[in-house]
Amino acid sequence: MKYERTISLKKVLKAAAMTGGALCLIRGLDNRLEVTHYSVTSPKIPPAFNGFKIAHISDFHCDGVPGLCAEISAEEPDIIVSTGDLADDKGSYLPCVRLCEHLSDIAPLYAVTGNHDLWRGDYERFEKETERAGMTTLHNERVILKRGLDEISLSGIDDPFTLSASKAAEKVQASLSEISRYDGFDILLFHRANMFECVNHNGFDLVLSGHMHGGQVRLPSGRGVVSPRSSWLGRSVFFPKYSAGRYRSAHTEMIVNRGIGNPMFIPRLFNRPELTVVTLESGNK
Repeated sequence: MKYERTISLKKVLKAAAMTGGALCLIRGLDNRLEVTHYSVTSPKIPPAFNGFKIAHISDFHCDGVPGLCAEISAEEPDIIVSTGDLADDKGSYLPCVRLCEHLSDIAPLYAVTGNHDLWRGDYERFEKETERAGMTTLHNERVILKRGLDEISLSGIDDPFTLSASKAAEKVQASLSEISRYDGFDILLFHRANMFECVNHNGFDLVLSGHMHGGQVRLPSGRGVVSPRSSWLGRSVFFPKYSAGRYRSAHTEMIVNRGIGNPMFIPRLFNRPELTVVTLESGNK
């Protein structure tokens, strides 16, 4: 009888372990869109831009997630920005064009290039199509956003498009040199969050980035585990320093979007597709 009870208990524990593992896997592979909100406060934000809302997407990779456009529309953003890899390096780019058509009906749409965009042999044609769909791609340039007599700056630089760490840094500095300093609140769109140290001393108040895919696999602590191959640049593959969320240096803060699509063979695990919404607030921190 005691032996039978032992066998029965082992079966129960095994079943419980299998059930727990299955539930954990289901939760880990949850691909529902997650909306993350941030507030950015600065005395450099003029009163007319108090409450100005930016919807931020990244790393779409010609993928899709149900409800993306509806969620963005519900947020009622003042502008929408995409920080690179809207397209993948292969396959049709038409899903990106259709997305741009929908988003540009919601709010003005700005973007910068990512490495996968530039890897395409038809990138120039792709950009012309997205431009016709209402998207403005910033190539080492600035646009001034105005509300009445007040204004802020939105700048964007191209992806350095290289696997060499030294060349990447040189290309980023060359891109930044094409943009003059701005006295007011200045936002930078830049694809590669892992290169924050290359842009955090150039007078920008806020950097919006992507590229890291949230670390692809995320631990319960929220730390990302794996870097995209194109971000290695002589650094460790595992536990990237900048994978998702908010980071601050002395004068600049960066918000990193976890992305939407998945170009990697590793599934996104505990790493739901993300829409980030940034609201500007005028005042002291």
